[in-house]
Amino acid sequence: MPIQGPFTDEAKRLRAEIKKKFKTQVALCQAIGAKDASYITAYVTGKNRIGNILREKLEAVGIDVNYILYGKKGTPQLPPPPPDPALTLILTDCTQKIQQLQNAAIDMNKQLLELNKLLDTLKKRVGQ
Repeated sequence: MPIQGPFTDEAKRLRAEIKKKFKTQVALCQAIGAKDASYITAYVTGKNRIGNILREKLEAVGIDVNYILYGKKGTPQLPPPPPDPALTLILTDCTQKIQQLQNAAIDMNKQLLELNKLLDTLKKRVGQ
């Protein structure tokens, strides 16, 4: 079928995705529960644009519809939300306490090593 109509770029990307994931349009239609391949004819020829119903069916079988519609792979990236000053303060406090605990654990480990050395010395002297 020739690609013609207002949505030719989308049709080309849809055809490529179908070929990559399902090999044939018939296989895709079976996967999405359509009766036959004519269900997607208007989309693979560029006459119609993918709507919500077909979008849900395609996404359910692993087709990246955002890529087909907009030419960009993956989900759209949203900017991160601005940091909450109260959460930043809590996170800073938690980080400082973790560092204090780590330092205390290192100091305790050093003291345990010294104690073990003293015990070894005692064992050697008592065993003589």
